[in-house]
Amino acid sequence: MATASADSPPEATVPAQVDGKRLPVVDPSTRSEVRFTSAGFSLAGHLYRPPGVAEGTRTPALAMAGPMTSVKEETLPHYAAPLAAAGFTVLAFDNRNFGASEGPRPQHLDTHEQVEDLKNAISHLLTREDVDAERVGLACVCLGAGYGLEVAAFDSRVKAVALIAGGFNITDTYLGMLGADGMAAYLDNLGAMRSKHYATGEQQWIPAIAPGPDYGPSGMPIREAYEYYTSAHEREAPNWQNRLTYESMETLVAWNVVDHAHLITQPLLVVHGTTDPLLPPRFAQQIHDEAASTNKQLTWIETHNHVELYDQDPYVGQALDAAMRFLQHHLGA
Repeated sequence: MATASADSPPEATVPAQVDGKRLPVVDPSTRSEVRFTSAGFSLAGHLYRPPGVAEGTRTPALAMAGPMTSVKEETLPHYAAPLAAAGFTVLAFDNRNFGASEGPRPQHLDTHEQVEDLKNAISHLLTREDVDAERVGLACVCLGAGYGLEVAAFDSRVKAVALIAGGFNITDTYLGMLGADGMAAYLDNLGAMRSKHYATGEQQWIPAIAPGPDYGPSGMPIREAYEYYTSAHEREAPNWQNRLTYESMETLVAWNVVDHAHLITQPLLVVHGTTDPLLPPRFAQQIHDEAASTNKQLTWIETHNHVELYDQDPYVGQALDAAMRFLQHHLGA
């Protein structure tokens, strides 16, 4: 059940593991392949156009960014295809170094570089003859929602923002998951990897996910992440890779854009799950409360875990309902 509220976030609970109904794989015929450049690298994208719209007809448009290790075939299609059916031109893409995009360091995630890639996705949309340049927004999920906040805070080309299951403060998220001693040990491990890399010249890697019972060491040491990415890799994204450079984790544990929320003046929708051990609800509440926008909305989805908002029914449908109504109202699809 989805509820619109600006009240305090739900109290944290120990989540029950619920096996939701996974949505069917999105039909690839709903999208076309495009490429655009970012920092001189060619990025691979999927463009979703409203069905039946004549070639060249200008529509409002959305750039999308997704979960931290994902490629464009995961998570985002479950949002992009319905949003296109609702009247938007939607661009999802692989960040540099990931998927089918170019990049100098495969599987290296730099949060600042990925913010730049999202800015350049907007730039690409603005060059298109089938996009209305005055009606371009963002619809972003998970860590991509943190990127969306960072972009919107400083880019007035963005006219409306929908942030779903957002990763806004990864520093304190990891600290909360690991505890002070665990966080210190995690950073010690990254430091050891850096020293070994320096001494040997050999790139050091960390798995994005790892199997139980501990689900670590990994970038996402939790059961739901392991089960989601294992399934999505098999069903939707054969080119997804289960590894990250250790430096990726250095940039991730330093990611915190909460202090930029007060710069958001565009219409803002924050959608978040009531139970989310990966990305705690309190940060979603904080983003909503501190945003300067006079048109802002916070919608809670009653979830059991984080990844239900990636590809599971009915949670994605509830988030989509809120996002569609909000974005259609403010961008006029």
